[in-house]
Order: sequence, then structure tokens, then C-alpha cells
Amino acid sequence: MDHIRRSGILLTTVVVLQCFITRSVLSIQKREWLEGPTAKLTEGDVTCFSEYMEMWIHSTMIEGLAFWLSGALQIKVNPASLDHLNLQLSACGFALHKDLDKNFVFRVSYTGCFVQQEHGFHVLMLILAKRINQFGGRPHSFIMMCPVVSVLPNKEQIQCDPEYIQVIRQVPYDNWKNELHWSLSLRDHLVVALEDASLIAMNVDINRSDITVQARRGEVLSSVKLKENEGEFLALKLVSGVYAYSMEATCPKVTTSTAEDTVLHIFKRHMGLTKRGSSDNDRLTVSNVSVNQTANFTVYEMSEFVTLIIPTDKILQTKICMESKQLVQPFYRVDVVLTFKETNHKMHWTMENTLPCTASSAGSHTTSSPDPNTTAPSMLTFKTESLTIDLHNTTVNTSAEPHFRESSANEPLTGFPTTVAPEQEYQQFIATSGQRDQHKKRRLKWMW
Repeated sequence: MDHIRRSGILLTTVVVLQCFITRSVLSIQKREWLEGPTAKLTEGDVTCFSEYMEMWIHSTMIEGLAFWLSGALQIKVNPASLDHLNLQLSACGFALHKDLDKNFVFRVSYTGCFVQQEHGFHVLMLILAKRINQFGGRPHSFIMMCPVVSVLPNKEQIQCDPEYIQVIRQVPYDNWKNELHWSLSLRDHLVVALEDASLIAMNVDINRSDITVQARRGEVLSSVKLKENEGEFLALKLVSGVYAYSMEATCPKVTTSTAEDTVLHIFKRHMGLTKRGSSDNDRLTVSNVSVNQTANFTVYEMSEFVTLIIPTDKILQTKICMESKQLVQPFYRVDVVLTFKETNHKMHWTMENTLPCTASSAGSHTTSSPDPNTTAPSMLTFKTESLTIDLHNTTVNTSAEPHFRESSANEPLTGFPTTVAPEQEYQQFIATSGQRDQHKKRRLKWMW
């Protein structure tokens, strides 16, 4: 009887212990999904991103960094007031942040002050003094060094129709051209492996050059209101370790009629690899905008978005509706190049939007044939069948509805006009448009 009782107690203990371990593992996994990577850093460790590098600095060394910054930049440095300090440091491409353990992360732009290019590396030498006692400290030399990356993934092609959204971007690699193992992060708190994309109602296709994400609009997009206009936003990133890669995109609101002006919202962001969990978008300010299809557009800039207002009749076309030849389907494509003050890399952004089919109207802003500078949109086609997952091949297809047809994302975006940085609210400049040899004056309106 005692043997049976002891066996029962032992079994209960094992079950309770197993439940505790399982709950702990799940809690750790959930916390990892929510909080991001938890890689441990040691003093002097440098992490390389596409446009900047970061070094982890222990709190005992912050006085040494403050002393170095004061001497190098000829400013008064107070690490206790980081907001004010970062306003001063931003002029030199520097930033300083605290981590969760109250240590510091020092960020340096590759175009920042004192950064040199040596033998294919961005190099910054720091000499920091670590306080030993009240009478002085011991100097330590640190070298921040990251490989130079000549070409960054700076293109995004967005295709919207009444039911679906598709986003195409170049496949990113780290600064050493290593392939990274990516997961999807939706709205910063749902993280799944690429092969499990169907769990968040998405379909993913990767080849050697591009990654394509496709989903139903109603399942992944969130409404966003900017000034007096509405759009639908896809809050999606690729994440791998400390890295994040933006797949964020905005679709125009679905409407059955065309307005006099077309309003497009472009999400501002660094286009390469960024630090996972950080927010750098509010630091970007537009210095230049060019639109391939028309010279007539208005630019509004906000903290996170650039809004373009384009006369609809300059871009809108029609085609025969696939569902009924008695109807027509409006569509347009817009190719935009954005330049930001904080980076040397341009953002090439393409929007292809297809509207619902409608009856032909003589008063609508449509054209029967494409303008020479306007490219017809790639077709989105869908079929209801499961796609096979083959993780051993270079292409990963997840089980979902959309079927990918070869896209025009691989084609180079040519014919972009060259512009000069606007210095006044109304800036006139000369540009070459498309293949025309004649020059014309273009006016760009800036609304702040």
C-alpha cells in the first residue's frame, strides 16, 4: 500500500514538474516573440546594419564616451538628458540610447563625423576612459568597424486590387553578404516562420533576388487616417535575430468612383537592415521627390508618411473587365523616387492600383491606351489550391490562396527624371521626362 502511495506521489510530482517546465518554455517563447531578440552583448561589441553600426557600452564607461563626444564635437554632453543630447548628436550622425539594463547603445551612421573608409570597412576609433576612482580612470581604445555595402535593397513594389495586396522587395543580406533566416512579424507582436505564413493569412514566395508577400486586404490591413484622407496599412516586417527588414506598405481605400485627385501615402523608412524593435522613421526628412508619370503633383510630409496628391487624369487608364466585357476596370501605376536628408540611398517606390470594375463613363478620368511613360500593371491572379512546401529548394511557397505570376519587379525602373533639392515652397526646376528630348519646367508644391 505504501509502495502504491509513493508511486502516486512520484507520478504527481513528475506531472506537476512537467507542466511547470512546459509553461516556462512557452512563456519564454512568447516573451521572445513579443520582445524580440535577447542576444547578450559584451563591452565593445559592434553590430552592423545597412546604414549604421552600433556599439554596446557599459554604464561605467558612459563618462568616457561623454568626455570623448565633448572634445570631438565641442559640445556639452549630459547622458542624463538623452532627448536633448540626441538632438545635438543627430547633426553628426550619432545617437545614444539606453537598453533595458540601463547600459548604453551608441549608434553611428556610416556617413557620420569622423567615420573613415579603410580597406573596404567603415571605421571609427573611440578612446574611452573607464573611471577607477575619484582621481581618474584608465583609457580604453575601441574600434567600430563594419564592411562597406555598395548596393542596398532600396526598391518596393506594391500591387493593390479590391481584394488583395502584394508587396515585392529585394531579398536582403547582412553586411558580409550572408543569407539570413527570416520570420514574419505582423504588427510587431505576431511572429511566425516563413513556412507558417498561412497562420497569419499570408502567402510568401522567395527566389534568389526577390521576396513576395501576398494576402487578402481584409485580413491583414489596418485603416489609417492621414489628414483628411484614408488608407489601409500593412504593418509587416521580416525579422531575423537583431535584424528587421521593412515590408510595410499602404493601399488606397477601395472606392467605386474616381476622384479628381489621387492620394497616395508612402511610409518613410530606412530601406535596408535596421535594428529590430527600434523606430527610426521619424528621423527621416524628405529632400527630393520625383514622379515618373507626371510633373504635376503636391507633396505633404508628416512624421511617418509622405503623401502625394496627383491629378487623376494624369495617371488613370482603363482596361476591359475580366468578369464582364461590358464593363471597364480603371487602374494606374505610379513610380516615385524619394531622397532623404539623413541617408545617401534613394527610395524607389512603385504603386500599382486596380479599382473595381465599372460602367464606362464619358466624364471619367480615363485613357483608352497607356501613356508612353506609364507602365501597365502586373496582373494578380489567384487560384484555390494548396501549394507544396519544399524547404530544400531556393523557392519557398506557403499554403494559401494566391498564385504568383512573374512580376515586373525584376525589371529596372528606368526613365526617372532628375530633380534638384527644393529650396523654396514653390520650386521650379528642369528635368528630362521619359524619352522626350525637349525640356520643360516642373513645379513641385511642398506642404508642411
